[in-house]
Amino acid sequence: MKRILCCILLGLPLLLAACSDRYIDDRAGLMSADEQARLQTFQEKLLQELDIELQVVVFDDGAGDLDGEAVRLFEQRGIGKRTKGARGVLLLVDPANRQVRMEIGYDLEDIFPDAFVGYVEQRQMAPFFEAGRIGDGIEATVELVVGKALGAIDEGRYAPADEAGGLAHLSGGAGARSVVDIGAGMPAKPRLDDVSGFGAQPCPEQTLAAYLQVLRRHIKDPELGLYSPDTRAFFRKWLVTDAQQDNERRTLEANFGQGQVLQRDGRAVIRFPVTQRGAAPYFLVRGKDGWMLDFASMSMLVGFNHRNQWHMRSFDHPFMFAFADWRFDQHGFPHAGD
Repeated sequence: MKRILCCILLGLPLLLAACSDRYIDDRAGLMSADEQARLQTFQEKLLQELDIELQVVVFDDGAGDLDGEAVRLFEQRGIGKRTKGARGVLLLVDPANRQVRMEIGYDLEDIFPDAFVGYVEQRQMAPFFEAGRIGDGIEATVELVVGKALGAIDEGRYAPADEAGGLAHLSGGAGARSVVDIGAGMPAKPRLDDVSGFGAQPCPEQTLAAYLQVLRRHIKDPELGLYSPDTRAFFRKWLVTDAQQDNERRTLEANFGQGQVLQRDGRAVIRFPVTQRGAAPYFLVRGKDGWMLDFASMSMLVGFNHRNQWHMRSFDHPFMFAFADWRFDQHGFPHAGD
């Protein structure tokens, strides 16, 4: 029995390494243990629920020919073999040579064409990586991958990929490579010259309509009067990317006319039908100049799962009055009241 236990214990590190290697290979040590654990959970859910196998490699030394290395690793690791088809995604991060690449399996090329991959790298990964937030950048990238796989990101924005043909191996170079100045620092948040129309508004609906213009114009100014004082302080430190704004804009445009406004004691919630799991509610507060968005509270109280569906992190807060006719399950996801 002792010999068996000893063999198990000796083999455990190799087993854990093999399991970890299947998902994340952070050779540079840029991701924390918590970041890797969260990302691995996302990767497992992707495989189980969307039949997409995602692996991540962060190089410690320069990778040289990143395009060639992507094809080699894709084949060597058999990325996509755990799916029902060639549905693998490989994300390579090369800090030494300031570049990233996403390699896409054949059966995903129609879903993730090169134009979309390049957009994700430049408009989502690059700002996070420049700020030195590798783990957050990868997690944010996975959110867009999920959104595209679920059809939440419209196909019309991106040119379709060329037909891959009938090659037998899993990947033939579909994807894109981008230059990223990893660790360069937080991207600038330019102030808006003309802030008229972006102050506190007379009613919550007008506030949300003004915020929709912020998303459409990719405005990053954290000092807008449209935001509560706590939210301005929050946005001064919070990284906002073009891709995040595009993703939120699409959801808000699709649901804008369905919002229901509930008010009490200087607070308001704009909520959308409970069946619209991707459309999170907006919290607002009223000041002397009008209604302002309270993203500081939203960031603490509202979370999202791997399918970009919202849930409540806490039920002990002053905005819960707006959900009295809904019920929430043990994980905080909303349901219609009984």
